Amino acid sequence: MYTPNLLDIAQFDVADARAFVDFWNFISTEDHSIYFKELNVGNDLTEDNVRGLLRWKDSRWAAERLKNGAPNPKVVRVLKSLSVINQFRNDQITEDEMRRTADQVFPGGAVWKFFLLHIAKPHIYPLADVNAFRVCALHGRETKEPYTWKTYETYCDYFGLIAETLGVERTIENIRSLKRIDNALVKFGQFLGAYSPVVLKPVATNVIALPFRAGENFSSADTAGV
Repeated sequence: MYTPNLLDIAQFDVADARAFVDFWNFISTEDHSIYFKELNVGNDLTEDNVRGLLRWKDSRWAAERLKNGAPNPKVVRVLKSLSVINQFRNDQITEDEMRRTADQVFPGGAVWKFFLLHIAKPHIYPLADVNAFRVCALHGRETKEPYTWKTYETYCDYFGLIAETLGVERTIENIRSLKRIDNALVKFGQFLGAYSPVVLKPVATNVIALPFRAGENFSSADTAGV
C-alpha cells in the first residue's frame, strides 16, 4: 500500500498545484450537491437556503432546534442577518460592514464568521476551516489560532494563488472548480491532522504540497483510510 511520505510532503512547487488538486479530489468522495443547490447562485439567499447551508457545514452544531426543542440561537441570529448577507451578495454594502455583522452573529466563532462571507460570495471568499488553515500554515503562512480576520485574509491570498496557478478565475461560473480546490485543501489538511506525528516545518511561501511522487501509481485501495 502506498502511503504519502511526510518527509517529502512540502517539497513540491506551486506549479504542481493541478496534480495536488486532482489527487486529493480523487480521495475526496463527499457529495456536495446540496451545497451547490443551496448557494442559489444568481438569486438572493432564502431562509431555507441558509438553513441548508448551515446543516451542510455542520448538521449537529447548526441544527435548527436544540435537544430540548427550542430554536437554535445560532441559527436564529444568522437568519436575522439574512438581509445584510443578501445586501453584501448584491454589492450594496462593503466587506467591512459585512464583517461587522458577522462579528455580531458569531462573536466567538471565527470559522463561522468567514462562512457568512462565503455563502454571500462563494467565488470571492473561500470556505475556511482548521484543516485548510493547517495546509496554509505548512507553506509558511501565519494561520495559527486564535483565528482572526487577518488569518482569513492570509488564507484568501493563499487560496487565490492556487486558483491563479490553475487558471481558474474567481467568478460565479467557476464555483465548482473553486470547490475542487477547497476539497483538496480540506482532505490534505485532514490527512496532516491524522497522520503527522510532529508539527511539520513551514516551507517557502511559493510551495504547495503534492503528496505523491511523480509517476507513482495508486488506486482507491492504496488510499483506504486516508
